[in-house]
Formats: sequence, structure tokens, C-alpha cells
Amino acid sequence: MTGLKERLRRRWLPRLVVALARRQRARPLSGNAAIELYFACDDPGAVIALPALLALAHAHGVPLKLYPLIARGIPDDPAAEARARHAVRDADRLARRDGRRLSRSQPLAAADTAFLARWIESLRGQPVMGAFAAAALERLWLLDGDTLPAPDAYAALYRRLTGSAPPIAEAGADAALAANHRRLRRLGHWESPAARIGGEWFFAHERLAQIAECLDRRKARA
Repeated sequence: MTGLKERLRRRWLPRLVVALARRQRARPLSGNAAIELYFACDDPGAVIALPALLALAHAHGVPLKLYPLIARGIPDDPAAEARARHAVRDADRLARRDGRRLSRSQPLAAADTAFLARWIESLRGQPVMGAFAAAALERLWLLDGDTLPAPDAYAALYRRLTGSAPPIAEAGADAALAANHRRLRRLGHWESPAARIGGEWFFAHERLAQIAECLDRRKARA
């Protein structure tokens, strides 16, 4: 029975989120709401979503709130490795649409990029948070090839954009990252990169046009 429950959960959780999002889309939209982006650095879709959302947020005059993740996805998903390989291929396909391409051909593990998530989280409340996250993701997925990321290689980027050295203490960042994951799950989603605008969810790397339309509707009703 436990195995059956797990299979049903993995099959129906994504469909449930989509169904809830469709119900929420039927609600009247008004005002300018913030864009929330939940993303993991080991997810190549994040390098597609984040730069585009930074531009959309600026163009529409709305804040972009970033929630970096380490934990994500469906727990104990037996298809996790296959999904990770597909995510790399899919992100490369999307990148090629605007003249870019991934330099990395293999998936990364969450542990490989955990230090970047901590560094990004440490910048919460600072204007440079989005700029560093976007630059780090660009280097990670578009420039570094299949080299495993190492903190020393990204420390100079952090110093250049923030004017300070990367944080050493990580306990507070780990607690904040865990809180980001709990918030994602509590609000009804489970994966990266997920964008939320006024209760409406989007897979951000695939639904940028729909996100722009949502922002336009909100602006028109403001």
C-alpha cells in the first residue's frame, strides 16, 4: 500500500499544482504584485528564468523576490536522474532560442552548488542579490563547461559585485534556505524554477511569455 501511495503522489502532485494554478488564474487580477522566484542553482532552468525575470520586473516596475533553494523536487523520486538529464537538454534548447547555449552537458547535484545558494541567500535585502545570482548562474551553466564549481572560482565574482568577501558562517544561511523550501511547499509548489505572482504559479523557464501577459493584465487593472 505504501508503494501505491508513493506512485499516486508522484503522479498526481504535478497535476494538482497545475489545476490549482488554473483555478487561481480565473480570479480577478488587480494591482502590481511582486514576482517571487524559487530556484535552485543546480537546476539549469534557473539560468533561463532569472535574467528574463529581472528584465520583466524592471520593465513592469515590480519587485522580484528571490528564494534560492537547495532542497527541491519530489522526495525519493525514482526518476530524479532522468529528470536532471532532461533538464539540461531542455535548458540548452531554450537558451539556443536567444542565441546562447549551455556549456555544461552533465547535471549537477544539489551539493555541488549549495555554496552558491548560501552566498545568494546571504545577500537578501541587498540590491545586488539578483545581479550576483544571475552572474553566478551564467558562469555555472554557460561558461564553465563540465568543471565542478568550486568556491574559490566564484569568490572573485562575489567580491567584484558585492565589494566584500563571501560569507564564511553558513548556519544562518542554511536555516534561511530551509525556510525557503518550506515556504515553496506550503504555498503549493515543489520544483525549480517556479515563479509566483499573486497566487498564480508558472514554471518560469518555460512560461516567460505568460508571465509577461500576467504582469500586463495586472498593470491594466491597477
